[in-house]
Amino acid sequence: MSESEIANELQARRTTQPKRHIASSPLAPIPARLWEQLVLAARIPPETIWTTLTRAQALALTGLLTRTELPVNGKSLNKDEFVTCGGVNLREVNFRTMESRIVPRLYFAGELLDIDGITGGFNFQAAWSTGWIAGHAMADVEPAAES
Repeated sequence: MSESEIANELQARRTTQPKRHIASSPLAPIPARLWEQLVLAARIPPETIWTTLTRAQALALTGLLTRTELPVNGKSLNKDEFVTCGGVNLREVNFRTMESRIVPRLYFAGELLDIDGITGGFNFQAAWSTGWIAGHAMADVEPAAES
């Protein structure tokens, strides 16, 4: 968004969300925790509501939103990784073939399925395993039993 678009959005919030706290109503798609920190960096107290936002505070927040640079210093620890979730309901899938129980010859694998897990190893394994099962089922190949 440009500075003028952000200024217009902040002004609109004064009308559409007058009693909401600024710190708890981020502009999409800014994550809530980042928004909270930007609001604090703009010297806007956490208890400030949209109708009391001053022109100076709005300008400071707009400036931070358009000019903040955040350096990347490496990857985060596993505990900080995000979790994926959502997708095709597992009750709608035949796990022997990964075929839809609703639409014949429609197969699912990986993150299309509603499997929650920390990104990384778990999701990779789920993608590889379900992909292997679905691939064999689509090719009408009976998977070999492991010994």
